[in-house]
Amino acid sequence: MTDVAVSVESTPDWDRIAEHLPAGFRALADEMGLLRERPAHMGTKIRDISVVLRLVLHQAGTSASLRTTAALASATGVISISAVSLHMWMKKLGPYLTALLAQMVPTTSFAPTAWGGFHVIAGDATTVQRPGSKGTTARVHYALRLADMTPRHIEVTDEHGGETARRFSATQGELWLLDRGYANPPGVAAIRSPGAHIIVRHNRGTLPLYDKRGERLDVAALLRDTTDREAAHQRRAFVHLGEQRIPGRVCWLRIPENKVEKARQRAKREAEGVCDEDTLYAAEFVVVFTTVLHELTASQVLELYRARWQVELEFKRSKSIRELDRLPNFLPQTIHSWICAKLILQLIATRIASPVEAFSPGAVRFALLADPEAVPATPRTRGRRALVRREVGVAPRVRRIAASFAR
Repeated sequence: MTDVAVSVESTPDWDRIAEHLPAGFRALADEMGLLRERPAHMGTKIRDISVVLRLVLHQAGTSASLRTTAALASATGVISISAVSLHMWMKKLGPYLTALLAQMVPTTSFAPTAWGGFHVIAGDATTVQRPGSKGTTARVHYALRLADMTPRHIEVTDEHGGETARRFSATQGELWLLDRGYANPPGVAAIRSPGAHIIVRHNRGTLPLYDKRGERLDVAALLRDTTDREAAHQRRAFVHLGEQRIPGRVCWLRIPENKVEKARQRAKREAEGVCDEDTLYAAEFVVVFTTVLHELTASQVLELYRARWQVELEFKRSKSIRELDRLPNFLPQTIHSWICAKLILQLIATRIASPVEAFSPGAVRFALLADPEAVPATPRTRGRRALVRREVGVAPRVRRIAASFAR
């Protein structure tokens, strides 16, 4: 099907969304070569990136299928486009959406100048569902560059794909924040070997630490000797992998008294109810290992790891509220665009809901694609009878979906 743009006025909702996009989002598409002149015989193609951007944001925001989104776009007069063409756009929009996202996110909090010159990367994995399934069917291994919240790495495996730092391709100048599932000597070596650094939550069962003499470091003894709370401590430590010795520091602090019980309950849940005294006592501490030796203080190392925890909480919230755990498909390129679109919508929704931008209660009803019933009828001028008809092939179900978006 030829992707024919229909001349219609923008909906007020789309205009409001577009106001929060970077001012040069159209020029950026031209610079990246997304829009190209086509020969006349190939028909009218998309000439304005806002048309396809509108569809992609709608599809990501509503978790609608490509076919439903394409049908709804045709019914509302935005553009006549096939689901296959829309999918092709999704595959190639990843770098463009990444660039948009980078321009929309403030960079001061995690700028390299604030953290020893490092580009801070948060890595994790989350379970997701295949379209149409009811259980866990896949795992997304992702990494975000915290300075601009853009995807640094996205990989989809089946539900058996384990969490390992060896999946990530770290580069020199990066500082990776990882949880205890990645705390093992091969994982530390995988990040450190290319010249990058790591801050990882210590796991006493999988990440043994040694002193400079090569003797096993008793981390539990270090914690028992710590009586003060909320004060950062550190000790030089090494990770051994065969003959390789990776230098670093173990940093820790004791959490406030009012958070101890909650931490112990979490430890019991993770251990499925069976915890020894050392585990319960260790739950009172945040203990990390880092290969950063001089650029950051122990307090900065622990503060940066806490920032990674906030990112994890945000992704958990996105899974429960924004359906980030229901992938459109298993293609990494499409998932990259889909996640970027989700994050862009999240930023825009946060700005619109902020007290700075006032709006009448109950007046905000976002519909990026309008009600198909409101689209003027199209006169049919060919054939024996001049009939007045609407776009053919749009099911009543699509009209109901469109009406629900405007509520």
